[in-house]
Amino acid sequence: RMKLEAHIKDPNCASCHAKIDPLGLAFENYDAIGRWRTVEQTEGSGDNPPVNPAGKLPDGRAYQTPEEFKKLLLADLDTFNAAFIEKLATYGLRRSMSFDDRDSLKAIAAASKAKDYRLRDIVEAFVISDLFQSR
Repeated sequence: RMKLEAHIKDPNCASCHAKIDPLGLAFENYDAIGRWRTVEQTEGSGDNPPVNPAGKLPDGRAYQTPEEFKKLLLADLDTFNAAFIEKLATYGLRRSMSFDDRDSLKAIAAASKAKDYRLRDIVEAFVISDLFQSR
């Protein structure tokens, strides 16, 4: 957290870190290989401090636990879905999305919503889309 606070104070770093760091804090309970933990493993004397997964989203909404973070994301599922689809398309097409891709991404998001946001259906809608087929 001290390193993250240093990023926020440096204007060159803050423009990106202010958006990405709060999301990562929600995953502090996981160690480097994905094991759940409740305390930080630190060297030195004294007790290991408890993990602090609390944070605040860029829009100001705060959370204290990973469960609260999940609820905040689910409260705005369409925005999460659109961002997920854009990242999937960026990865799948190996290029950044442009203004011209907007309608295709919206169509994939609509198909996803119609199928209750299931991952399999999102991937299928992306793969059969004109965006992917005409790459």
